[in-house]
Amino acid sequence: MKRAEKTNMKKWKKYAGLLLALVLCLSLTACGKISIEDLEGFWYPVEGIGSTTSVLISIYVDGTAETWEEYDQFGDPTGYTGYAYINGTVLTLTDVPLIGDVEIPIGDADTLLTDTGKIYWIKGYPDFMERPELSSDYFGRWYLRGDHDSEYATVLTLNEDGTYTRGDMEEGTYTYREFDEYVGDTDTAVFRQEISLSGGFIGENYYLVSDGQVLVHWADAENGDNYYIHEDALGNVELLAEYTLTDESFYGKDYVLQFNRGDTLRCDFYDGTTELRTGMWELYGDTVTITWDDGETDEAVVSGKTLCLSSTGETLENPW
Repeated sequence: MKRAEKTNMKKWKKYAGLLLALVLCLSLTACGKISIEDLEGFWYPVEGIGSTTSVLISIYVDGTAETWEEYDQFGDPTGYTGYAYINGTVLTLTDVPLIGDVEIPIGDADTLLTDTGKIYWIKGYPDFMERPELSSDYFGRWYLRGDHDSEYATVLTLNEDGTYTRGDMEEGTYTYREFDEYVGDTDTAVFRQEISLSGGFIGENYYLVSDGQVLVHWADAENGDNYYIHEDALGNVELLAEYTLTDESFYGKDYVLQFNRGDTLRCDFYDGTTELRTGMWELYGDTVTITWDDGETDEAVVSGKTLCLSSTGETLENPW
C-alpha cells in the first residue's frame, strides 16, 4: 500500500474514532438524562412560590412539546406558557411571569427541590382541585366584625381571580389552602380552610369557621378581636349574636358583663367592693340564657352592640 493511502487511512480511522466517541458520548448523555416526560403533570409550588409572590400556581410540563403552562389557583389556564429544558438533574423553565427564567433541581418522583434541598414544587393536585365544592364559598364581600350597618364598616372583598381589596386603601393577592391542623400533642386533627392576604407589613392569615361564613384571624383567635363575616351570613341572627358576644364586654350602670369562650360568664362591679359573680351562658337565636353559679337565671336579647336584660330592662353596651 502506498504511503499516501496509508496516511489517508489513518486520518479516516482517526476521524471515525472521534465520530464514534462523540456518538457514544451523546448516547450516554441521552441515557443519563432525565426525560421531560417524567415531569409531565400538574406541579404546584409550596406556599405559593414559583411564579408569583402570593397566588398559588400549577405548572404542567408537556412531555412532547417540552413546554410548561401556568394554571391559577382555581385550576384554570392563565394563558402563560413557556419552554422547559432539562440539563442533567436541573429543570429550567423560561419566561416565568414576574420572575423570568428559573432553574429547579429535580428531586424524587413527586417533588422538585431547590439547590439547598428544600421542596419547591410538589406533583399532583392541590386540595382545591380535588374538592372544588369547598373552594368557591369564600368569594365575595366580608365585613369586619359583621359591622355591615356602619358607614365606617371595613369591607374585605375576595375576587375569583385571586385578588382582593380591603376598604379604599388596600389591595393585593391572596392564597387559599386546606389542611389538617393537629391540636396540641394529641392525634386529633381539625380541618382548616385558610385565606392568606399579601397586604400589610407581613401579610395576614385567616381561617374559615362556622360553615365557612366567618374568617377568624390566626393571631387574634383567642380574644376574638379580628374577624370577618361573609355577606351571605349577615342574615344569620344567631351567628351574628355569637360573634358579638364571644370574648366581649358589655357595660351597664353598675357592672360589666364579660362573655368568654367555653360559655363562661363573669360580672365585675364598678364599686370594687361587691363580690365578683360568675356563671354560664347559652345562645338561642338572639336570646342569651344566663345561669349564675348561685342558681339564679336571667335572659338577655342581643341587638348589634347592645344587650337588654329581661330581669331589669337595663341596656348594656359594648363600646368597641
